[in-house]
Amino acid sequence: MANRRRNLSSDNRYVYVSCQANGLGYVAVIDSVLDKVIRWILVGNKPGPMCMDPTEKKLYVVNNGDDSVTVIDTDTFTSVKTITIGNPFKRTFPNAIFASATGHKVYVSHAGDTQVTIIDSLTDEVIETLPIGTSGVFLNFAFAGNKNSNFVSLARTYDSPKDKIFAIDIDQNVAYPYGTAADLSFDGFHNPFAVHPDGHTQATFGFYGFLTYFDGNEVGITRNSMVLQNTVSGVYLDSKVLVCTMRDEYDYLKVIKNLSIDKDGGVSYENFARFPSYRWQDKIRLSRTQAYIGVTIRPFGPYKSGVQIIHSKEGTSTLVELPFVGDLAFSGDTKAYVGEESTVRPIDLATGTALPAIQMGASVANIISGYINQSL
Repeated sequence: MANRRRNLSSDNRYVYVSCQANGLGYVAVIDSVLDKVIRWILVGNKPGPMCMDPTEKKLYVVNNGDDSVTVIDTDTFTSVKTITIGNPFKRTFPNAIFASATGHKVYVSHAGDTQVTIIDSLTDEVIETLPIGTSGVFLNFAFAGNKNSNFVSLARTYDSPKDKIFAIDIDQNVAYPYGTAADLSFDGFHNPFAVHPDGHTQATFGFYGFLTYFDGNEVGITRNSMVLQNTVSGVYLDSKVLVCTMRDEYDYLKVIKNLSIDKDGGVSYENFARFPSYRWQDKIRLSRTQAYIGVTIRPFGPYKSGVQIIHSKEGTSTLVELPFVGDLAFSGDTKAYVGEESTVRPIDLATGTALPAIQMGASVANIISGYINQSL
């Protein structure tokens, strides 16, 4: 089974696509060698965000239409359990999901109330429903973490009052608010977090970005960092390079080496550069070995759209132009997959070219292939 699941050390052979067709929710399994759908797995209504546990033996799928999470065995491509999220007598509208790198826990945010469901990924039982704050009309929407951090970060957007972020202690299941409310203004679409590979620094992106220090099981000091100004999302590479996407009016990425904060609030970095990109940046993803970085460029007016493929070691990039771009996932260092309206488009990374689209016959939501440190 292990050989069936992965054909190369740098590749995950299978790509998972959540989609809706004829009023039913499915996860389609794409074989990245054949570039064809080899299995349709029936899940709940209106499936969307997905995550894999760190072993990549389980896939968790949020069913926004019926307040549930479907658990899929990635060895057999079968649904093994459906978990009800929240109170069955009240809609909770789950909208984001994340598996912590340690602690065997999966976190599901609710758009319909001030709570997060915590699932034991060993037993797939609900551990508890954790209150996150006490008031406000809001949308929980993004998680991030790292194997060297004892916390999972959660973003909330509000209609009123201000957006907030929380650090959830993985061991204790306690949520701590942090950051300055005046600094927070999330759009609800871009994941605003990245965690330093050493685990001590969490970057929060935004018009006024800031850094927070984490010391073991304590949330430390927070400081604004002008170098993060006008960022919307980003990823830390294992090399400690932080790559940030920008607000719509900017046509470059920010690349910062070892941006971090210490326990006394001192902010430092080794190098800063602007890397040429395009306006209307959206998703940012890494290939399994981090040899490639992908940034989707949304279509808008006369501007180019598609996927910018960046070779992180050579510092070169190619824009693969596409008329429509949705979610993005790398199956490894060979191919990337881009969601279109009712198709999935493979991208050959070596040549930077779009391959023939995979016809889904369904409305495509999200795509995943392997464990990642952020919610989709």
